[in-house]
Amino acid sequence: MKILIFEYSTCMGIDNLISEGFEILKSILNDLEDIQEYDVDYLLMDGLSIPHIHNHEIILKDDLLSWLAENSFKYDYCLFVAPEDDLIQYRLAKILEDNNVRLLTSNSTASYTCCSKILTYQNTPSDILKIPSMIVDIKDYDIDLIKSKLKYNDIICKPDNYTSSNYIFHTTKDNLEKIINTYKKNNIRKMMIQKYITGNPISISAIVNDKDINILSINSQVITEDYEKITYSGCVSPINHPLEKRIKYDSVKIIQSIHGLKGFIGIDYIIDEDDNIYFVELNSRITTPYIVLSKISEENLTKYLIDNIISSKKMNKIEFNKKGDFYNGT
Repeated sequence: MKILIFEYSTCMGIDNLISEGFEILKSILNDLEDIQEYDVDYLLMDGLSIPHIHNHEIILKDDLLSWLAENSFKYDYCLFVAPEDDLIQYRLAKILEDNNVRLLTSNSTASYTCCSKILTYQNTPSDILKIPSMIVDIKDYDIDLIKSKLKYNDIICKPDNYTSSNYIFHTTKDNLEKIINTYKKNNIRKMMIQKYITGNPISISAIVNDKDINILSINSQVITEDYEKITYSGCVSPINHPLEKRIKYDSVKIIQSIHGLKGFIGIDYIIDEDDNIYFVELNSRITTPYIVLSKISEENLTKYLIDNIISSKKMNKIEFNKKGDFYNGT
């Protein structure tokens, strides 16, 4: 079985993602190092290397999308990690699907839905608690109209089509014009304005196949704020949570509502002081807790992931033998 592995930032040199992406890629490749039944190739940009990995490294000399269009047909399966930003994950999945490569991650349909926060909200059940939100077209907006429609002054501004914490701001209505100008300069087309919810940020990690949903863990999130800018800085995983049953129940409902989700996925929540569980966003890809979970799993997590997607049957429970953490830049 021939498998292609790659992670977008380590193929493209995206500086703000490369530290986290590199660690995810290393976690996957370390897990696959001694699996004899898999014939693994992995892609890497020129100038990067992963020591002590004996799977076949391919140094990219061409653009990633061009390379995939010309070469991906050689593979049976592909496990890749890429942001939903600006349809990046969708475009990669579509190329692979068009070349008849079976995906070990979400398909292009799910990737398209999850590229937009508001589209994800619209496709999830109405009884899932969502943060009050407004979408603004950066090219055509009326600041006075926006302010008049907003029922809250303490707000979060974020790009609708970015899934990382880049360009997320905690601010007020009076600073909206400044945020919009920042988005304009960075070619962000649509922004989401949300009511600021005071609470604890958490996430869940799950593995999904055609027959089953396995919620692996609940994770705490380390969120920092500096001069209005909000940044995701890391995670602790797994954690025990008093609202575990409700969190898992909501997570299963959200996953079931998005057609084409598969593989390792993550869902972010904010839990307020009244134990309201607010759905924030869904990541249709491997996320940061994978780095931690792969180290503390009692089974080989990547083999478990691949085998359960291919076999598509009820999954056995996987255990983690301790708690771990990961912080960006460390």
